[in-house]
Amino acid sequence: MIEFRKLPPERWKDLRDIRLEALQSDPLAFASSYEEEKLLKPKEWKKRVENTLFALSNDSPVGMIVYIFSDKIKTNHIANIYGVYVKKEYRSQGIGKKLVDGVISIIQQNTNVSKIQLTVTAEQTAAIALYKKNGFIEVGTLKRELQVKGKFYDELVMEKFL
Repeated sequence: MIEFRKLPPERWKDLRDIRLEALQSDPLAFASSYEEEKLLKPKEWKKRVENTLFALSNDSPVGMIVYIFSDKIKTNHIANIYGVYVKKEYRSQGIGKKLVDGVISIIQQNTNVSKIQLTVTAEQTAAIALYKKNGFIEVGTLKRELQVKGKFYDELVMEKFL
């Protein structure tokens, strides 16, 4: 059975391990790189775990989604989603949908937020379909936004109004 919940800061290594796995297994899906994030200090991982919702199997992370709130006056009505990942052996079981649903519920608890934004690599068709099913719409394309192994990739900007 898959459980969906946040983890305490003491479990920062769980976030680090699944995040680094994600960056290695699906480099096109993330703007960050394994080479950069493997160098992050425990303090940064402890901070990041606070805004991460996990999918857990036997208390071990098999999926994750990260959300952040803007702390700026002019943009504090916007939340961002990033770092969405489900381990390959757990895909096609509805875990990604439950992670997105769960994080939208968390974000909606912040009454300042009226919009959620995300970017997704144009090649990530399954992720794009998932976001569309959850009410996100494409609002733009960032051309040649990512460069992975010498090749450029576009990213789609998507948003959902609450």
